[in-house]
Amino acid sequence: MDFIRGMISKIERFSVHDGPGIRTLVVLKGCPLKCLWCSSPYTQNPGQELLYVKRNCQGCGICIPSCPQKAIAMDADNKYVKTDRSVCTGCGNCVSVCPNGAREISGRHYTSEELLHELEKDAVFFRRSGGGVTIGGGEPTMQAEFVRDILFRCRRLHIHTAMETSGFTSWTKFSSILEHLDLLYMDIKHMEEKKHIEITGVSNRLILQNARNASEHNEIILRLPVIPGLNDSEKNILKTASFARSLGKNILRLELLPYHQFGEHGYDELERTYTLEKIKEPPDEHMKRLQEIARTADIEVAVGG
Repeated sequence: MDFIRGMISKIERFSVHDGPGIRTLVVLKGCPLKCLWCSSPYTQNPGQELLYVKRNCQGCGICIPSCPQKAIAMDADNKYVKTDRSVCTGCGNCVSVCPNGAREISGRHYTSEELLHELEKDAVFFRRSGGGVTIGGGEPTMQAEFVRDILFRCRRLHIHTAMETSGFTSWTKFSSILEHLDLLYMDIKHMEEKKHIEITGVSNRLILQNARNASEHNEIILRLPVIPGLNDSEKNILKTASFARSLGKNILRLELLPYHQFGEHGYDELERTYTLEKIKEPPDEHMKRLQEIARTADIEVAVGG
């Protein structure tokens, strides 16, 4: 028998910000967008990859001879190690020999059956709280067959289902997933196509059209990550809210998600540079003002998830 497999970054239990009630969030790997502010860079790559937790590294160098690709070497100060990411295959040899937990592999394959077994462990919390399972990422639609199978199995067990997505996918894939969803979260990064390409690497045309199509059948919560200087102009906020309003009765609300810096450590662990380190989190007063602007489009608007 063939099993459908998916690549999962992590499973977060007892989440209360990703749908109603107590939820289990399944974070998948792989994303076609390259948002400048991405708070989970370890979910961008669809495959397994090495994480380097520098604070745990003692500079012992035991990992160096373990690498068959010779991708690891001491740094210029001979204090820590560095990894040539263009050569590293993520084999995990260095992880197994590191005595201090400074090296980890991000990503693990699960079959549908294995994941469902994990999700069923939380069923009692779903029932008592009106919660359920939320699929996130990364971009879940990159693993559409796996996601569709998991959602189908969850609904068969009367588990509430939700998905967080950019909506950047073909309608064929998207619609095959939507029929197994109770709630859809969609991100709208920017309403102007040129700016959207600049800050995410892709056009927003497909995203907006998929939102229009999905709103005909699914309950949707639109989300706008508010990034100071990139998409928080009054014009963009109002255009986003007006777009949400145009989608009709199945739009539950628009959520303005204030930028945060919680994901910066992920770039360090991937030995990458975070390009928005100088951007500060928007103050509460700014978020409240944007909320009031969005409400003029006659739609429910919340700050935060």
